[in-house]
Amino acid sequence: MYNLQNNFNPQETEFLSGDEPIKIIPNFTLNQKLVFLNGEYGPFQPSIPIEVPLWLALTLRRQEKCQITIPVWLSVEFLQDILKEEKSRKKLSKLHPYFSEISAQLFEHAPNDINDFEKVRTLVEDIWNVRASKIREGIKDITNTTYCLSISDLTVMERELLKPYATSALKNIWLIFNSGKPIKRPNFPNQPETNTNTKIGTNTNTIEEEPLIEKKQETTKRTLRKFTTEDMETEQN
Repeated sequence: MYNLQNNFNPQETEFLSGDEPIKIIPNFTLNQKLVFLNGEYGPFQPSIPIEVPLWLALTLRRQEKCQITIPVWLSVEFLQDILKEEKSRKKLSKLHPYFSEISAQLFEHAPNDINDFEKVRTLVEDIWNVRASKIREGIKDITNTTYCLSISDLTVMERELLKPYATSALKNIWLIFNSGKPIKRPNFPNQPETNTNTKIGTNTNTIEEEPLIEKKQETTKRTLRKFTTEDMETEQN
């Protein structure tokens, strides 16, 4: 089960993307298989494409032992279509789960393998910015009756960057909506469990009630405004 208390940073999601399969064209001969914990790969013959995990492809590319076959979803034509789609609809387009992580690593270690590299990189950045803006707008739609947030087709990176802000905002809204009512309180991340018959603001084990609901709502609005495009860009860098 996915634990909301676990949050991966960009370096960790990049590490996880290393197991994604990608094709390479070797320029060396190795008749035996390479054996690793996650599988066996090979044999390798010059000019014969073979599928390997991304981490192995990048290792061989740094040693100039192969050329990486760039995925179709990093072609200019595909990215132009995605960017057009992102701009024309409210919902997010469906991308590879590790779109940001894989593209960043290929930009760094295999730029010469990418056709029209500069244009591809610009399109990827434009797509990221448009999606960040749409996610931010989605967060603004949270109201005091919102108990969960559903945004379809997030990439792994987007999900991990969004999660701390979304869970914090939803927690605050939940407390506002239930202020002064007998409730069975869920065990939010970083919050100890309390007595199931407790009223918020009535004893020392609970959240102290604010004098005015309006003050709480203003606090929540400030929390929601934290999630900006600049936040996502900073985390990505």
